[in-house]
Amino acid sequence: MKNNFKWITAGIVLFTPLLVDVESVHAGMNGVFPGWLAQAGVMGPLPDCGKEIVPLGRYDQISTVSLVIAFALFFAGTFIEKKKIKATLFVLTLLPFGAWLYVQYFIDYDRIREKLFTYDTAAENALANIAEAQDRYKSEQGSFIKNLNQIHSHTAGAHGLDSCVRITKITATFNHWVAEAKHVSSPNTITWDSDSGSSLKKG
Repeated sequence: MKNNFKWITAGIVLFTPLLVDVESVHAGMNGVFPGWLAQAGVMGPLPDCGKEIVPLGRYDQISTVSLVIAFALFFAGTFIEKKKIKATLFVLTLLPFGAWLYVQYFIDYDRIREKLFTYDTAAENALANIAEAQDRYKSEQGSFIKNLNQIHSHTAGAHGLDSCVRITKITATFNHWVAEAKHVSSPNTITWDSDSGSSLKKG
């Protein structure tokens, strides 16, 4: 009986995270430490950048793994003859199946996609501001900006940069430049090429 209880406990511990709002968990974990620093006066007020969104593919992974485990437990319970073990396996089957139901029917994917679109648009707008600054700098200095630190000081005339957007990379030659930006709450990265404009890379 004790062994059966251990199996049930292990199953609950394993699958409980799957039944929690993944967005809230990630936002909470990533917001605690910076928030404490802001309250302590180490950092200034933090911008409200929204809840962090995990890649949508993560939900597909949870769905697939949950079904595989559920069927494995069910078939194991079908073939095992000992009643206590059989009953335990059938009970454990409900946990991954519940996770699958949650991912399939209780997550508002349309709302998540709308948020992703808003976040990624903010990153794209930041890159558009950089493009404007690059054109202005090129006309004045004859070359493009190559240094991330210089970008912020040359975007004031291009409406500045969103405080929730991080410019993660910039490379430039004499007549061409590429930059990457990411909203802190989005898993996606936006790339801007001076020749072709912006493109999306999903996280």
